[in-house]
Amino acid sequence: MEDVFTIYTPMIWEDRHWVGLAINLDMGYVEILDPLPTLYGDNKVQKLMDPILTSLPYLVKKVAKPQQTQFRGLKPFHWERITGSYINERSGDCGPVSIKFMELHSHGDPLPHMSGITDGTVDDLRKQYAMDVYKTIVLPAYHVPTFP
Repeated sequence: MEDVFTIYTPMIWEDRHWVGLAINLDMGYVEILDPLPTLYGDNKVQKLMDPILTSLPYLVKKVAKPQQTQFRGLKPFHWERITGSYINERSGDCGPVSIKFMELHSHGDPLPHMSGITDGTVDDLRKQYAMDVYKTIVLPAYHVPTFP
């Protein structure tokens, strides 16, 4: 593993709430991009994250060469929720919002910033994600290739 410092992945908590994770492999640090941080308190988040935080050091040790990282041994990673972001209080939007948070975070949080997202922005990004899925999954499944 070379030149990989941060991994982004969605995570679902208790089959009902999506968050984004920005996992910094070098620092042993997980930033939680939570569109509704009031849903779960810190103690509950710790319980939900413990399996991930405990297993990540073993995965890093398995795939990374120690000289390529600031490898911290097998101590569990730690986490923090990013604050000051858009709060999604509408049901059903946490998945798309988490994906948008990860996209913005990976680019250094450019405009409109995670805090500048609005319900209207979420409506637009849901439509765009639906069209992207349709173009990349549905259309190819029904399109009959033509050969010359």
